[in-house]
Order: sequence, then C-alpha cells, then structure tokens
Amino acid sequence: MPTSQRRRRLVTTTILVALTAGALAAGALAAGAGVAGASQATAARRPLRAVTVQDPLDTGDAIADLRSASVALSSDRRSLTVSARFDEPTDPTSQNWWFGASLPRAGITWGLNTDPTSTDWQYVAELRGDPVMGAYGYVARQVSGEYRLTCRASASFDGASYRVRFPVSCIGGPERLRFTTYGQLYHDSGEGVIGGDYAPAWGEFSRWLALR
Repeated sequence: MPTSQRRRRLVTTTILVALTAGALAAGALAAGAGVAGASQATAARRPLRAVTVQDPLDTGDAIADLRSASVALSSDRRSLTVSARFDEPTDPTSQNWWFGASLPRAGITWGLNTDPTSTDWQYVAELRGDPVMGAYGYVARQVSGEYRLTCRASASFDGASYRVRFPVSCIGGPERLRFTTYGQLYHDSGEGVIGGDYAPAWGEFSRWLALR
C-alpha cells in the first residue's frame, strides 16, 4: 500500500465528495485483497528447497541398489522430507525388508551432518519395513557413538520412492545440513544382506541445504 494518497482536486458539492470517497475506499479494499491474494498464491507456488544426489547402478542387486536420494525443506521451513529410490523398488512388507537378523537392520539410512567441521552423522533418519505395518521411520541422534531416538517420523512408499518426513526440530534446528544415504536389504534366505550401497559414494556428502 502507498504511504501517502495522491492530491485530488477539490469538488464543490457534498454529493460528489461522498461518491468519490466511497469509490476510493472500495478500490483500496479491493487492491488490498488483491495483494494479499497474490502473496498467498506466491507462497503456495514457492518451490521446496531440496538437494538431490545420484548414484550409478553398481551393486548387482537391483532391489537394493540406490539410484538417487534427496532431502527437501518444506515451504514453511518447519519440516524435512528425505527420500530415496532403489533401481527395482520393493514394498517394505516384503521379506527382504524384515526377514533376517544381521545388523544393521535392513532398510534405508540417511546420515545427516549438521557440523561443517565434522564428517560424522550427527543424526540419522531411518526407514524400516514390517510385514504388517509396512514402512515406518524415526530420527535418532548420535551420542557417544550410539544413536538415541529423538522423534518418530512419518514413512511412506508410493511404489517408486521411499520417504521419511519429520520436523526440523528433531535434528536441533540447525542452520544447514548435508547428507549421505545407505541402503541394504536381507537376502531371500534371511542369511546375510544384499546391497550395502551408498548415494553418493561411500564417504561423500551432498551439497549443503540451508534451513533458515
């Protein structure tokens, strides 16, 4: 809205003054509504901030071969969604996701680094599978070499991508983060694992994603 109104010529009748004032008031209200509507529309169209990494087909086990992964910040900057794709995705209810005893458990891990001076994973977001529940997820923090649960998360699988969504507060609300992704599943027999793939490569991180 302008800070001052334009000068207008004086009119000689009370009726004309009233009509002009009414018209201006109606116009101002309409203009204000238009600006507000435009601002809301712009906010609704604002794209997510996201960082994506790619990885070549390289493990020989397509159902556990990571091809891409990403982390995205919501437009209100309150939540994060991590996602990943295997070359040949399978449903988290299938036995490759839960039938086995090897550690770490089958699933997808997003290692989250929030400290530019370190290459550690300060936090991890995990997606696991269950024969009844399907995909489930959580976020954990590294404390003295062990990971402790900080938040339960919303996990999903749409037939192509695996996703975990959680509040930024689950990882302490840092200014930025970078990530790497690791995936493995259980062998059909339940003995051992298949995959063991990173995206990007082992020991590498994505570029930084600003969270503020």
